[in-house]
Amino acid sequence: WKPHTPSVDYTFGNAEEEGMYFLIYQVCQLDRADPNDKHFREIRSTFELDISMKNFDAFGNVSYLTAGEMVLPRVFLYFSISFLTCTVIWIQMLRSPGGGRGGARPKVLPIHHMMTALLVLKTLSIFFESVRYHYIRVTGHAEFWSFVYYTFAFLKGTFLFTVILLIGSGWSFVKPFLNAREKKVVAVVLLLQVIDNLALVVLNAETEGEQRFEDWTAVLHLVDIVCCCAVLVPIVWSVNALEKSIEQNAESKAAEAGGAKATPPPDSEDAKTLEKLKLFRSFYLLVVAYVYFTRIIVYLFATMLDYHHTWLRYAVTELGTLTFYVVVGIKFRPVADNQYAPVRVKEDDATTEVEMGKMRVGKQAKD
Repeated sequence: WKPHTPSVDYTFGNAEEEGMYFLIYQVCQLDRADPNDKHFREIRSTFELDISMKNFDAFGNVSYLTAGEMVLPRVFLYFSISFLTCTVIWIQMLRSPGGGRGGARPKVLPIHHMMTALLVLKTLSIFFESVRYHYIRVTGHAEFWSFVYYTFAFLKGTFLFTVILLIGSGWSFVKPFLNAREKKVVAVVLLLQVIDNLALVVLNAETEGEQRFEDWTAVLHLVDIVCCCAVLVPIVWSVNALEKSIEQNAESKAAEAGGAKATPPPDSEDAKTLEKLKLFRSFYLLVVAYVYFTRIIVYLFATMLDYHHTWLRYAVTELGTLTFYVVVGIKFRPVADNQYAPVRVKEDDATTEVEMGKMRVGKQAKD
């Protein structure tokens, strides 16, 4: 490596040489140099590298993707079609005049429109990811499409955590507003999403193995874990509020009946509150399973893949995400009869507490 510019060209011509290759640059000491000499221990160098690595697909076409990534454009395209299908079905469900229970028109809430926007953003983000990988495969770079993809990925990620937070807090389903602490959680998650996507942009520009790459990778994982934990907090609050409401109603009715406990009728407000409690508990378990699957199970699964099948990591992740979207959509789809009880608002000093139990207006008026 003299002062002139070197050029190296190598072709892997047989199957024994196939594998995952990394280019590593290292400054080596001279054999005659004293290893204790600080001039050799603190040596630094700079260089510019123009490297072009390419593969050939099954049809003999040049591909600048790795062997395990060459199918990703098609994989992401198929999933974008799947999410588009879910979006169309969801919109038809919202517009259907007789999609509710008993053939009545379903009651569409504001959160349902946000779920529609989330589906659209998810469809567009994964479609542009397919386009991005396609141009990388053909030309070796895709700066413009990377910008488009990261823009929609940022919007999708922000909407995803926001929708989970709002559903978990009971907004629109149970109450028309958020209390002060729920607003703080939403603000924190939105800020973390900005940091998370900033880390993604930096990682895209850095080289694996550099210190900045390792630092921003740690930031990305930390922020992602904090976001996943934060979205569970409103769900826990909702479950606790519902359990407290059921206990208070049971104690009140037991006192009225002279200590005897009675099973609430299926159409009573207590039964609806109980059903609502089961719904939020199942939603909590669903979110935990989704986070555990996409952050831990997929990571462990990826460590077992060879270089030919690294695309399976992305396919399994998107399959789990698609399943999560479908199950949440089924559980919180619009219904004709409002199975959620009204909201009672208590004002205590400067705080506002929302109790998601039933309102016994008539009885309270008598009291």
